[in-house]
Amino acid sequence: MRYAILVFLNLPIILLALMNIITQYKLKKVERSRFRIQLTLWLIILVTLVSSFPLYNYLAGKSPLDSSELSLFDIVQSTAIIYLIYIVNEYRRKIERSERLMRDLHQELSIKLSERHRG
Repeated sequence: MRYAILVFLNLPIILLALMNIITQYKLKKVERSRFRIQLTLWLIILVTLVSSFPLYNYLAGKSPLDSSELSLFDIVQSTAIIYLIYIVNEYRRKIERSERLMRDLHQELSIKLSERHRG
């Protein structure tokens, strides 16, 4: 039961991240290489979340979904780590967008200033 809580708490965060990156790519706000990296990152997190605990239990000789050793602290800690990855990733994306906007504005300003000095 604790393992199901862990998955159900983290699944919306991961699905939101996947939906955001796909939407950004479809709107052409993210380059193809960045899209692949981000998609791979979130799919790895999803596969790790879903398979690591059952795999550990299987290798330890227990039932794959036996979550008796999974504490509430483990659930909160895992959820916090995944949420922090999501937040850091979103801030990185916003910073990149701001830098790109600033670079474009600087370029436009340089063009206007050079036109003013010529004419």
